[in-house]
Amino acid sequence: MADKLDPMAVSPAECARLLGISRPKVYDLINQGGFPSFKLGSRTLISVDGLREWISRQTQAEVNV
Repeated sequence: MADKLDPMAVSPAECARLLGISRPKVYDLINQGGFPSFKLGSRTLISVDGLREWISRQTQAEVNV
């Protein structure tokens, strides 16, 4: 039986769902730079590991303010 793999990247819509924000806000974050997104052909994807690291950096930035 094959092991189920966790996704390595998600769509902007799935990212929005995971973060509890709107899809347009995800695209705003993508366009700001520093957000863990990349293009694969015509698709924009967000790295799941990169997203975790980005969230951690955002949380640390809030703590250090």
